[in-house]
Amino acid sequence: MPIFTKLRNIYWQIRYTRNKNRKRKYYRHAADEKKRLILSGVDPEELRLFCRALSGCLNFHAEKHLANYLKAK
Repeated sequence: MPIFTKLRNIYWQIRYTRNKNRKRKYYRHAADEKKRLILSGVDPEELRLFCRALSGCLNFHAEKHLANYLKAK
């Protein structure tokens, strides 16, 4: 999904940084990017499930829910 590349990068930074100030900064960037994507016409539920899957690299249940949602869509 090429429209989510910036969001993937932001969540990667959140997962792999240890500095709390930087994490807060990246969470603010993620919130701005989510708002921009919703305003551009992305499905909010798909975006929510995608961000949930990105937040933890081993969150298999979130990835499964996203796959089921995309399949039903």
